[in-house]
Amino acid sequence: MSHFQISFMEKSDIQESARVLSVAMLNNPIHIAVFQGKGEAERIEIEKTFSHLLTELTEIVFLVKEKQNIIGVMRMKSCEGNKAIETIEDPKDENDIDWRTSVWHTEWASHEPLGQHWQLGPIGVLPSHQGLGIGSMFMKRFCKEVDVCKATAYLETDLDKNVRFYEKFGFKVDSESEIFDVKCTYMLRAPSA
Repeated sequence: MSHFQISFMEKSDIQESARVLSVAMLNNPIHIAVFQGKGEAERIEIEKTFSHLLTELTEIVFLVKEKQNIIGVMRMKSCEGNKAIETIEDPKDENDIDWRTSVWHTEWASHEPLGQHWQLGPIGVLPSHQGLGIGSMFMKRFCKEVDVCKATAYLETDLDKNVRFYEKFGFKVDSESEIFDVKCTYMLRAPSA
């Protein structure tokens, strides 16, 4: 595994990073529920979402490359707590992706802690490279950065296996909710001593 190294994302890496995240997270239950499928059309929509996020709300983004190819992406963002939560109106069409995305983002935002904290996400590794320790490399780097700041860390996940993974790095379940019949878990990690 020593041939994998973490580096910062450059502007020229944004599109490939968005593609990697879309492939890595295509089978996540919340994405299947919001985008209503897990085919190529849905992957493209997810890629557009991540492209917008990485372009407009960059903060700090780390990459892992194999040779010149991006195989993993992790974003961390300094936050000051949740802002006013928008009210979601009843949809004209419950299949409208914009409405479904708004419901999802609003629910996740409502669980964000008050006060300064670091938020983890998105984080994803290509399926072909999962299980090689890349996610653990990312998490060790994230925890190191957050510990220097002596700050609380926060994340959202929709996979039980991810809850167990994040617990290895000191995260604890804070709350849970359901969005479109998908269980979402909100986790906090206390500042280091």
